Amino acid sequence: MKYSILLLGTALFMAGCYSTRPTGYWTSPVLTRQTYQKILVVGMMPDSLLRGRMEAHVAGDLTDMGIPAITAGAGFDIFSFISTEDKDVMRQFSEAGIDGVLTISLLNKSTEGFFLPGSLYYLLSDQYAKDYFRLFAPEFYKEADQYLFESNFYNVKKGGRLFATQTMTFDPESLEKMAHEYGKVITRELRKHGIVSRQ
Repeated sequence: MKYSILLLGTALFMAGCYSTRPTGYWTSPVLTRQTYQKILVVGMMPDSLLRGRMEAHVAGDLTDMGIPAITAGAGFDIFSFISTEDKDVMRQFSEAGIDGVLTISLLNKSTEGFFLPGSLYYLLSDQYAKDYFRLFAPEFYKEADQYLFESNFYNVKKGGRLFATQTMTFDPESLEKMAHEYGKVITRELRKHGIVSRQ
């Protein structure tokens, strides 16, 4: 698995850009298309800067499609929606006029190393050889950040999850550009799988 990830990272670097790509998805077997009046976008990650950027770009891309969307970080107290014995979370969303909820979870952030094109070093699979050339031929070695995200879409009225997708971003230039591309990818996936449609 790690070997295939390294090869993917090398391929993306050779292409001269970073990329956010879907790696898997799930759809509810009882999926029905619906027009949404207000979607809440909730980032679930410890980095508040990253959370704000991701929420803003996804909500902005949904709004550009004609689907009103708000972010949990823009004057909205997501922590007020907590289930208790006398409170139901979905009912609270409904009372706030929210009929769809899209979550963005950071599953993992890691630093991957790989050999750059221009040398045959990247074909080596022996760990000793990798360590040797990482130390003595650093011009052929690069380390890059890799982000794994998962988004889930919930229908408030039906009270269940309709869609889930995971993505990988390799070697982003900046958090802003990663959030921008993620918003485009997620809204495209939501449309592709029939969760939302342009209004």
